[in-house]
Amino acid sequence: IEVDRLNNLVDQLLLLARFENQKQNIRNEQVYLNSLILDTIARFSEKIKEKKITIVANFQEDYYIKSDTYLVSIILSNIISNAIKYSNKSGKIDIELKKDKENVYCSISDNGIGIVAEDLVKIFNSFYRSDISNHPEIKGTGLGLSIVKRLCNLLSIELNIKSIKEEGTSVNLRIS
Repeated sequence: IEVDRLNNLVDQLLLLARFENQKQNIRNEQVYLNSLILDTIARFSEKIKEKKITIVANFQEDYYIKSDTYLVSIILSNIISNAIKYSNKSGKIDIELKKDKENVYCSISDNGIGIVAEDLVKIFNSFYRSDISNHPEIKGTGLGLSIVKRLCNLLSIELNIKSIKEEGTSVNLRIS
């Protein structure tokens, strides 16, 4: 298990290094968000079952954006993984897609342990993990949201996180 954790850490560090100065290598392709989200949920199905989490995916229609499929999948994977990781047993995760004329909005909300207000400003720092002393059972490297933030900047996706301790967290993406 420790080897898996270290491999994951190395993968994340390599990913950060690779995209640091790689704007020219970003693909601009049609990305089918509904499918990307459902694939991500399927990849985490064991953990979802284990914790008896209910996932409510609210897609009124098909949502496509122009972006890099691989990078968007990393963003969604990290956010959904966190929602699962920080959800309580028998918790609920709501995933919503909607759009207006210019933007597609993706919202991923859980009713888990939440983040205290003073930690919200630090969660994008590499290796920062909020409230780990109270939750030693929750494993991670502290790189996930740092990667998400950098990839969102790279892809011009607006990222906004709201959280209330013991009530849950909502991650909102605005994709132009």
